[in-house]
Amino acid sequence: MKTEELNKARAIYYGLFCSLFSFIDNNKEYENIERIIELLSNSPIDEHSKEALNKMNEFLKAKGFDGLKEENNQVFFSPSTSYIPVTASYYNEDRDDGQKRVEMTNIVLKSTFRKNTISFKDAEDHISFILNFIQKLIEEDLENIENPLVLECFSNILNGFIDLFINFVYKHEESDFYKNSAILLKVFIELERALLNVEKPKEHKRRTQHELFHKKRKEFVKRAKRNFDEVTSL
Repeated sequence: MKTEELNKARAIYYGLFCSLFSFIDNNKEYENIERIIELLSNSPIDEHSKEALNKMNEFLKAKGFDGLKEENNQVFFSPSTSYIPVTASYYNEDRDDGQKRVEMTNIVLKSTFRKNTISFKDAEDHISFILNFIQKLIEEDLENIENPLVLECFSNILNGFIDLFINFVYKHEESDFYKNSAILLKVFIELERALLNVEKPKEHKRRTQHELFHKKRKEFVKRAKRNFDEVTSL
């Protein structure tokens, strides 16, 4: 596959995960997710991703927008289910608004993009913002696999916590669609590590969802984000 084609595919994956880990609340966003999953199903990365995409497709055909919206809420936003942290700072320091937010903000400032503060109210080290930012960087530089800012963002921010995030999503008691999303993300992250020549972290903080759940949660705030709107160009 040519570099430009490979980067277009990478950008599509980053965009999909950005949408899936944000608050899903309208049909247009759902239709975009459905379309991308169908597209990726035609050329899966491997057998594991093929099976995951097929199951994600089956879920959407059976339960539609309402089913995805409900599971999205139960997995990421409901105060009655196990808590999944969504910021790099939380995985690094057991709190939001930590050093990883500062690092991520500094990376953003090196680029031609900025956070859209009108449509995205969360921190710069939120999983969805990180994914959307990398997507934009790739789309801006389709001829280059090792874009320096992509490499810096992936290796210094995303790589350090993404495995724990995947594990929490996969094991969440309400995960059905998202269990397969976690499998797909795991396959994709391993591919990214190979492309960018970045090693998987040797050690992680080993915490259970029980420990995280019993920490004080932030009050629920409805996300106003829409797909591809978190990051804007200067």
